[in-house]
Amino acid sequence: MKTEHSFAGIDYILVRNRGQRNLRVHLDPSGHPVVSAPYHISQRQIDEFVANSATWINRQADKVASHNYETGDFIPYLGRKMTILVIDGKKSQYDIIDDKIIITIKKKDIKEVKKTIKSMYVDTVRSFMEKRVPHWCCELGLPVPEYGVNRAKGKWGVCYPLEKRLYLSYMCATLPEDLIDMTVLHEVCHLVHSGHGKDFWALMQNHMPDLDKRKAELAKMAKSGWSMNIV
Repeated sequence: MKTEHSFAGIDYILVRNRGQRNLRVHLDPSGHPVVSAPYHISQRQIDEFVANSATWINRQADKVASHNYETGDFIPYLGRKMTILVIDGKKSQYDIIDDKIIITIKKKDIKEVKKTIKSMYVDTVRSFMEKRVPHWCCELGLPVPEYGVNRAKGKWGVCYPLEKRLYLSYMCATLPEDLIDMTVLHEVCHLVHSGHGKDFWALMQNHMPDLDKRKAELAKMAKSGWSMNIV
């Protein structure tokens, strides 16, 4: 359930989630604050949280990049800033050459460019998962679950242990490969431990000794607004 609120000069969207324990805030692709909260937290506590987060919210909003999706614009891809070249063609497709992404579209339309970029992101994450999900399942002695790519922007990945299913967001394609791999391992480990307790983190650390370094890098990129306002 989403509702609109305003407090301390900040307009924000509130999302109530079952099973969530703590308050969280992120900016949507347009730079608008979205606060997620468990049902037991009062509106007064949420407003106080927003007020205390005002400095961070304003700082991140200033970092949201503006994109025109025309030749010369850039998008993040596998941890790099890639320049796009938009050209006319008989069908919409993409090609990656060095540090450029060539986007061919049937007609010059921003929606078509964004759709093609989304397809590239989805293809990239799916291809990565096809290699790494079986790898990590083998390492952990698990059968390979159902897996796929979703269109989530609030979470890098999600796992449903009981259903034996896991998904990564297509926005993972903006991250360096070592961070995508960490996200894959994270969700595979949830097939063993559903929560984020000591056993879960011990399992991850055992299979990824530089886990803390990768987590810090991911947190830094997220706070920088790296993947905001793309598609």
